[in-house]
Amino acid sequence: MTQVRPVVVGYDGSDTSQRAVVWAAHHAAAAELPLVVVHCWMGMSHSGEPGSMIEASDNARRIVAEKTAAKGVDLAKQAAPEVSTSAHLIVGHPSEVLTKASMDASLLVTGSRGLGGFKGLLIGSVSLHLASCATCPIAVVRKERPAKRGILVAIDGSPQSDKALLFAADLARARRTSLRLLHIRPYSRYAITRPPVPESEHDPVIQQAISLLPGDVDVTIVEDSLDGPTVPRNIVLHAQKASCVVVGAKGRNSLTVRLGSTVHAVLHYAQGTTIIVR
Repeated sequence: MTQVRPVVVGYDGSDTSQRAVVWAAHHAAAAELPLVVVHCWMGMSHSGEPGSMIEASDNARRIVAEKTAAKGVDLAKQAAPEVSTSAHLIVGHPSEVLTKASMDASLLVTGSRGLGGFKGLLIGSVSLHLASCATCPIAVVRKERPAKRGILVAIDGSPQSDKALLFAADLARARRTSLRLLHIRPYSRYAITRPPVPESEHDPVIQQAISLLPGDVDVTIVEDSLDGPTVPRNIVLHAQKASCVVVGAKGRNSLTVRLGSTVHAVLHYAQGTTIIVR
């Protein structure tokens, strides 16, 4: 039997984590998966390895942590009562605990920044760490937008772009919405004088992407190929019209890094939800 991997969402009581829980609950409902709400807390008497259960001697703090986790579960159940939702209360730093949790998750969900972030930060250090280190796909939530806006996936023909494409197709099918393939062609100073690609011809990157999709993908496919001097800016602009944007963790020119520069920029500036796949 295939193991069911739950959706895991980090919750610390902040506004952004509340939005993350609601988004995660809606996703779990659409994907017909269980949801685990994880609350991380560092007990004062804790001296063991990160990830061990909270010690009884930290009673008062434990009660506060349990109440916070329970609020996260209640929020999820209000958003999606049909989803099997549970709380997981763990001692440890959120970046370490959630990175470990991603090993057994189908999707890790986090807010753009938590309670510990400085006011005005576009993305917190924990969310940035998880975007770089999570094993499974990770959704960084700022605002939840209606699913009817469709799923945008940015592609470039790289292996991780292909994985992002397949994840986005599954997401579009689960959300019963359209899938938009966006390819920003490499910029050239000759782009202005370069003749446009005839409408009868497919962009080869998009054509390759379509060939990778399973034949039973029952979603509307929208193709969008364009030239642009700034790839991240174009993705961010197009993401404004989508329910979320899906990207591979790195592209063709980012072989030695965990998170490519384009994805890093999109993660910082996209106003909705960004999903990173590796």
